[in-house]
Amino acid sequence: MQKRFLMSQISCVLFDLGGVMINWNDSWLIQEISREFELPEEKVAKEWRKNLPDISVGKVDEKKFWRTIGEELESEELANCKESLLDRMFRKRVSLNEPVISLSKQISQNIPVGILSNTELVTFSVIEDLISLDHFKHKFLSYEIGHMKPDAGIYSHVIDNISFPKEEVFFIDDLQPNVESARNAGIDAVQYSDYDTLIQECKIRKLL
Repeated sequence: MQKRFLMSQISCVLFDLGGVMINWNDSWLIQEISREFELPEEKVAKEWRKNLPDISVGKVDEKKFWRTIGEELESEELANCKESLLDRMFRKRVSLNEPVISLSKQISQNIPVGILSNTELVTFSVIEDLISLDHFKHKFLSYEIGHMKPDAGIYSHVIDNISFPKEEVFFIDDLQPNVESARNAGIDAVQYSDYDTLIQECKIRKLL
């Protein structure tokens, strides 16, 4: 059952990256890997999804990530690849959701804003190259925390390391399971679908 919130004063807003502030879909990278290394797309997708949690929580680096996938797919070329495929392929396809980025800057003029994202070192470094993140006071990144959404552990980390009551934290994510998990932890959260709807959610919370 969906947890309902009485509207509290919002003291901090946390934004997801992929699907909110940036336009990205893992299927694009899976297609690129499949095409470049001449591997069946469905098998690449399976191994990608199986191994993604390890790199997302910082258990392995990119080199080990591709080696494991390459070995499972019997692709010596992929297993021994020296290039940062994540860097090249992410830069090629990622784009910015400029209106939401501008919104985060606008809100930051009044209250602290932050990032709460499932990500890993390479792609986050690319994002830092593309967007000025100086206005984000908080950066909660799965590869640094050791937990990823929708695991309750990542929200516990946020609550323990933010200087506001959890009820005063507003979180925006594009995936409903992540939103539900945040709500279950006591955080006010909404699923991002489009900019206009997000503006209305912000107005309801007196952020604009």
